[in-house]
Amino acid sequence: MKKKIGFVAIGQAGGNIGKLFEDRGFSVLYLNTSQEDLRTIRNAKYTYHIAGGEGCNKDRVKAKRLVVDDFDNISREVYEKMDVSMVYVIFASGGGTGSGCGPMLIDLLLGDIASGESSIESIGAITVIPDEKESPRAHINCYECFEELTGIEGIASVMAIDNSRGNKLALNQRLVNVFCDFIEIPSRHKDVRGNIDRAEIEETLKSKGMLVVTKVPAKESTTAAVLESFGRSVFAPIEPDRVIKYIAISSAGTVDVEAMRKEVGVPVDVFQTYNDKATICCLAGLNYPKARLEAVYRKAVENQELILKNLQAVSGHGMKKGVDFLSAAKPSGAEPAKPKASRRELMKKYMG
Repeated sequence: MKKKIGFVAIGQAGGNIGKLFEDRGFSVLYLNTSQEDLRTIRNAKYTYHIAGGEGCNKDRVKAKRLVVDDFDNISREVYEKMDVSMVYVIFASGGGTGSGCGPMLIDLLLGDIASGESSIESIGAITVIPDEKESPRAHINCYECFEELTGIEGIASVMAIDNSRGNKLALNQRLVNVFCDFIEIPSRHKDVRGNIDRAEIEETLKSKGMLVVTKVPAKESTTAAVLESFGRSVFAPIEPDRVIKYIAISSAGTVDVEAMRKEVGVPVDVFQTYNDKATICCLAGLNYPKARLEAVYRKAVENQELILKNLQAVSGHGMKKGVDFLSAAKPSGAEPAKPKASRRELMKKYMG
């Protein structure tokens, strides 16, 4: 599976997670608008500095303009370095470079797949939701980022680390560990009662919607304990709407999948095998974490007056209503270079 999955890590947060995957043997391409941030990634095999970038300082529009201007080179780097069938784009939703570039880059690369310009089969995302203590701008960026991310047609699974659940670096490591545990099920877990093959892992990863994974030691593996463990995982909370596409599980202990279905919903399919060490359970095709994003939205709205006051002091523009909290308050800048006609509409979508 490591030969089939690659990662494009954008920005500093994306780079931190990407390095953990590279250390586990995956191919990783690091993209950044800051040359200084790229230099902090030790022993990285593939790095690319987005042309004209000197960091984005949480400015999503600035990041998008840089991608528009340099997309031909960025896409060439992705296709040359990622000799894989599936790519996950990693970025923090609350930052500038990753938040601005991430959804737009995914959409543009999916456009290349649809037009036959890429041999990559699917593209998913790993993103990070900011802690409540992070800045108002981080919450605004997060909400705007998810507005774009949720509107992408053809995207594969999305994993969302929730930074309110603990130490950032520890959460990153836990995400990488549990992801690797999941994709290694076909090679490590065999049982006469049933197996999960690589095609089923791939199908689970390629399903559109949120994807969450948990791991519970065998001696603690009851149905209730596995369900409860999702609430302590690195991921944003699961919506209670019972929308689900797949359950993929390697069971230990006394886990009852039929009882799980009554709690999480009836999936299109269940992929199941067994082992005697730990239960590894993946739920895929879930709805986006609306309740968590509503909390992000409320945090942003609470600070609108303060943000408006601070931005008006330097820009003189007013605040407009709606999701795009900051765009009307930013000083006007140069228009991005005209993209090629085949990508113009997608780029217009993100640049307004």
